[in-house]
Amino acid sequence: MNLYLRLLRILIGSWFETSTHYSEPVESTFRVWAHDLDAFGHMNNGRYLQIMDVARTHWMNRAGVIAAIRKNRWAPILGGGFIRYRYSLRLWQKYRVRSRLLCWDDQWFFLEHVFIDARNRHVAVGISRAALRTKGRWVATHKVSQEVHPGAVSPEVPAYVMEWLELEEEMFRRGGEFRHDPSDAALYRGAV
Repeated sequence: MNLYLRLLRILIGSWFETSTHYSEPVESTFRVWAHDLDAFGHMNNGRYLQIMDVARTHWMNRAGVIAAIRKNRWAPILGGGFIRYRYSLRLWQKYRVRSRLLCWDDQWFFLEHVFIDARNRHVAVGISRAALRTKGRWVATHKVSQEVHPGAVSPEVPAYVMEWLELEEEMFRRGGEFRHDPSDAALYRGAV
């Protein structure tokens, strides 16, 4: 329930904020509440991913994407993500999430979410990919980008995003395999 309240606060707040260019980052401010904590007293790993959802919605609203979604009756879909944690967030701490669009390909938009604490430290950094669907099919990213900002061209896809996609493909190729592969011997020995 608390995520809906956070989402509602972000959406109502963004009505009073100016629109932003799709290439500009948007900052969302949060606080760590008791229900965000895990058994060790810091913000739960999974909560970061949920906060990324709220922050991404904030960016989408400010950049005009939500207006295009409503107008065209598109459905947003999250296609995956990864996150790197560096510091803990504790009870009552205020933090902000800076969300920005990195790039897009034919199907996916790639966004970065940087969690920043009151000391201006990058607590965590996450990357997510999102797409839009309508009537059982994908909406091409060029159609979305032209609807939101005519003439928009994607920046080059960063190498680390390409590496993530390659790793993800390898995970799916190998998923569910429980056989021993001699090339993975170093992994089983803990050498990697």
